[in-house]
Amino acid sequence: MRAGAQERGAGAGRSGRWAALKGFFRDAWLELQKVSWPAQEDVAKMTGLVVAVVVVVGMFVFLWDRILVVITTPLFR
Repeated sequence: MRAGAQERGAGAGRSGRWAALKGFFRDAWLELQKVSWPAQEDVAKMTGLVVAVVVVVGMFVFLWDRILVVITTPLFR
């Protein structure tokens, strides 16, 4: 008799999880509909800005690496 109750409990858990999953996706979709999406021009400008900042920071790190290599190489010879 206990085995039957456990099976029913396990089945109820699955449908409860399925309902929770469906509810999650429904709520996520409702929230996405409320989002104020940027215009294509804004996306292009921000993408260009991000690429420019990445290049500048990459150059900064590269230059410091080269400087530190020049300074530390004689110490390890």
